[in-house]
Amino acid sequence: MPSYRAILSIGDVHPGHGPEAVMDAAVAAVSSMATVEQTDIQVLSNVPQIVVRFHIGDDANAHDVAGVMHDAVAEVATTGSARLLLRRGGRWLPI
Repeated sequence: MPSYRAILSIGDVHPGHGPEAVMDAAVAAVSSMATVEQTDIQVLSNVPQIVVRFHIGDDANAHDVAGVMHDAVAEVATTGSARLLLRRGGRWLPI
């Protein structure tokens, strides 16, 4: 089964939510549709990003998962740019 990475830039956390709610929302959303493999938080050009790696059957479903993740995280924090990557031949390729 293909492996994907959904990467989402994060801004301020909305009032009433703690920083941990961001990843919790992302994982809950992704795990409702796919198998979560790994999570990570990274900072790129001083912008925090969450990374959720998951398995699902095809690219169309992976895009759906990334959209659901974005919507869930947007409930607890401001969001920025998003990327979806597919693992192919040892490399992560944008789709």
